[in-house]
Amino acid sequence: MAPRLKQLTVVLEQRERIEHERQRDVAALQQQANEIEARIRGAHASVLSIRHELRDVLIPVANHAVPMSDLKLQATATLHAQLRVQSLAIELAGVRARLERAQSALRAAAADRKAIQLLIDRRLETEKRATERRETADLDEIATTRFGARMNLEAQA
Repeated sequence: MAPRLKQLTVVLEQRERIEHERQRDVAALQQQANEIEARIRGAHASVLSIRHELRDVLIPVANHAVPMSDLKLQATATLHAQLRVQSLAIELAGVRARLERAQSALRAAAADRKAIQLLIDRRLETEKRATERRETADLDEIATTRFGARMNLEAQA
C-alpha cells in the first residue's frame, strides 16, 4: 500500500471513531428524551388524577359544606403537578434542541467519513489502472521481444 494511502486509511479510522462517538451522543440524547417524555406522561396522569379528586371534593354531599382546607390542598396539588409538567416540557425542549445539534454533527461526521472513503476508493482505482497499464506494457514488450527474436531466428535460418 502506498504511503499516501496508508495515511488516508489512518484518517478514515479516525473519522469512523468520530462518527461512532456522534452515534453514541445521539443515542444517549434520544434515551434522555424518551425518559423525560415518560415522566411527562406520568406527571400528566397525576394532574388528571388530582383534578378528578378535586371534582369529588367539590361535589357537596347532601347539603354539607365543602371543607376549604381540602379544597385548598387539592388546588395546590393541581398547581404543583401542572408546574411539574411545564418544567419537564421545557427540559424536553432543551434535550430535543441538543438532540437536533447532535444529529447534525452525526450527519457531518458521516459525510466526512464518506468523503475519505471515496478518496481512498479513487486512489485504489487509480493504482489499479496504473498497474494494469504497466502490466499491459510489459506484456507488449515481451511479445515484441519474442517476435523480434523469432524474426532474427528466421532471418538467420
